[in-house]
Amino acid sequence: MTKQELEQLIHLKQEIEELEQNIVKIESMDIQSVPIKVDASSQGFPYVQSRATVQEYDLALADKRDRLLCEKKLLLCDRKEKAAEEEKRLIQYINNIKESCIRRIMQYRYVDGYSWEKIGDIMHFDRRTGERIVSRYLKRN
Repeated sequence: MTKQELEQLIHLKQEIEELEQNIVKIESMDIQSVPIKVDASSQGFPYVQSRATVQEYDLALADKRDRLLCEKKLLLCDRKEKAAEEEKRLIQYINNIKESCIRRIMQYRYVDGYSWEKIGDIMHFDRRTGERIVSRYLKRN
């Protein structure tokens, strides 16, 4: 397992979060009505033909929004599946590490997504120490 493979899970989770925010933004997109001119006639006799302006829902924009929303939801579903597979593989790898300290550091960093600074605070050492410990372990194995 390489550091890049381990970092992939963090990036997948961030990408999922961004996609979810993007979907919320698209769903809240305001589809404004557009004015259109139609043929009309007076309500009573004699029925005089005229033109009237009415407001209509912008179907082209609504269709575009719906297509975009569908694409983003499919992409989100795909990313969630990939992230679940990666997380399962990563957790199996981490659980097979014999040294508790390394196992905890990798759990905090790659599964929980903590920064190196936060890991250093939790483990009571410098932020670079945790990163070095993981790098050395990955080089050895």
